[in-house]
Amino acid sequence: TIFMIASFLIGKWPYGLTTMTCCALLGLTGVMDPVAAFGGVANKTTILIAGMFVVAYAFGKTSLITRIRKQMEKIKGKNGLALMLFLFAITIVLCQLMGRTAVLSIMILFISSLDEADEMSPSRMITACFAMIAIWNFKFPIAMGATMAPTANAMYEGIISDPNLMLGTWDFFKVSIIPGIALTIYTLLFWKLIPSHPVDTSNVKDVAAAKISKKDEICISVVFIGVMIAFFMGTKIGNLMHVAPAIGALVLLITKSLTTKEVIDKLTGDMTWMIAGVLVMSDAMGQSGVGELIGDGILSVLGSTPNGILVLFVFGFTSIVMTTFMSNTGTQAILTPIAASMALAGGMDPRGLVLMVQIGAVMAIAFPSGSAECALMFAAGRHNPVGLLKFTIPFLILALITLTFSINLFFPVYG
Repeated sequence: TIFMIASFLIGKWPYGLTTMTCCALLGLTGVMDPVAAFGGVANKTTILIAGMFVVAYAFGKTSLITRIRKQMEKIKGKNGLALMLFLFAITIVLCQLMGRTAVLSIMILFISSLDEADEMSPSRMITACFAMIAIWNFKFPIAMGATMAPTANAMYEGIISDPNLMLGTWDFFKVSIIPGIALTIYTLLFWKLIPSHPVDTSNVKDVAAAKISKKDEICISVVFIGVMIAFFMGTKIGNLMHVAPAIGALVLLITKSLTTKEVIDKLTGDMTWMIAGVLVMSDAMGQSGVGELIGDGILSVLGSTPNGILVLFVFGFTSIVMTTFMSNTGTQAILTPIAASMALAGGMDPRGLVLMVQIGAVMAIAFPSGSAECALMFAAGRHNPVGLLKFTIPFLILALITLTFSINLFFPVYG
C-alpha cells in the first residue's frame, strides 16, 4: 500500500503498471495466492469497464461530433449569454460521451476562432468550458457515466463487503445536481474573473469524427443503444449487465466496425489495468487488517465520533488539495480505500465519503498538475495559476460547500 501511494504521488509510472506491480508483489511474497493476486483482471467490474472503453471509443467515431460542430458554425457569430449557454450545453453533452481531454480539445478548436478582443475571449471561454467539464463529466448514467459507480465500488468493495453500502447507477448524478447547478450559475455570473489574453492551440489535434461507412455507423449506434438499455435494466438482468459492453465489443469486431487493433488498444488501456490492480489491493487491505489500521488512525485524529459534516468536508478538502499536486485518478485510488476503512472503523456509511473523494478530486481545477485536461486548459489558455486564482478559489470553495451539503442530504455519514 505504501509503495502504491508513493508511486501515485511521484507519478513516474503509469497507474496500471503500479497496481500490477503490487499484484505481483502480493503473489511473490505469498500474501495472496497467485490466482487471487491477479483475480482483478477477471473481476466483473474490470470486464464491464474494459468493454465500455471499446463501445465509447466506437461511438466517438460516429457523425455526432461532425453534426455538433456544424451547429457550432451556425452560432459562431453570436455573443453574450446565448453563445455561452450554447457552449456550455454542447460541453455538457459531449462530456457524457467521451473523456475530458477529448471534449476540451473539441471545444478549444471551436472557441479559438472567437475574437481575442471581445469580452468573451478564447482564454476565458476555454476555462469556462473546462469548468463545465469538471462539474458534469460522466455524471449522467449513460456511456462512460454508467461505469462511474462500478469503478468507485472497485476501489473499496474488498474493505466493505455489504452490497447495500455499494454505490448505485444514479448516485453520482443525484449528489451532483445541487453543486452542478450552483457552479454552473457561478461560472455564468463570474466568468469575467478569468484573465483574458492570447491563446495557444498549436498542440491541440483536430479530433473531429472519423469518416466511417453508413453500415458501420448504424452498427455502432445499435450496439451503443443496446448497451445503454442493458445498463438501465441492471437491476433486472443482474450480472449480465457487466457482460453487455463485452458483447458489444465482439459485435463491433465481427461486423468489422472496429479493427482488432482498435479493440485491443481500448481493452488493455492503463485504466483497465489500474482498476484490476486496485480491486486486488482493496481485497488485500480488507483481509489483512491494514484498512482497519488506517481507519483507526484517522479516527484517532478526528475523534471516535466526529461530526459527519466535518468528516465529509475534511475528505473533500483533502481530495482537492491532493489533486493540486497529483492527478485526480491517483487521488481517487489512494483516498477511496482510506475513506472506506475509516467508515468501517467508525460505523459510518462509506458511500458519502467515497462520493466526496471521487467527485471532489475531479473538481480540482486550480493547477495544471491535477490532470491531463487541466494541463491542456492552462497551456491552451496560457494561464498563470496565480492569475487564475480569483476565479478558481471561489469555485473550489463553492464546490466544497455544495458537495458537502448535497452528499450529507442523500448519504449522511451516520445514516
